[in-house]
Amino acid sequence: MTNRITQITWFIFLPILLLFLAGCSKEPGPPPALAVEQIPAELEKAFKQAKQETKDVVGKLNSGLQNKDYADAYDAVQALGNIPDTTKEQRMLVSRAMLTIYGLLQTAQANGDDRAAAAIRYHQMTK
Repeated sequence: MTNRITQITWFIFLPILLLFLAGCSKEPGPPPALAVEQIPAELEKAFKQAKQETKDVVGKLNSGLQNKDYADAYDAVQALGNIPDTTKEQRMLVSRAMLTIYGLLQTAQANGDDRAAAAIRYHQMTK
C-alpha cells in the first residue's frame, strides 16, 4: 500500500515540478533600451569589421542622432536591422538602439515635429 502511495505521489508532483522548472527558464522580455549617448560609440565598435555599405548606414544613423533628426536615425536603424549578415550581438545592439530612437521619435512627435509624426505613421502602417 505504501508503495502505491509513493507512486501516486511521484506521478502527481513530478509533472508539477517539471512545469515549474520549465516556467522559470524563460527570457526576461525585450532588451533594455540603450542610452542615446552610448549609441554612436557602441555601433562604431560593433560594426568596425563590417562592409563599407553597413558602415555608411551606421554613419547615417549617428549623423541623424547628432543632428537630432530622429526620422533619419530611425530609417537608418531599421535599415541596419534588415542587414542579413549581422551577428547576434550586433542584432541585439541594433534592437536596443531602435527602442531608444523610437522613443526619441515619439518625443519629437509630441513636440510638434511633423517628420517624426510621418515616420511614426509610416511605421504603424507597415507593421
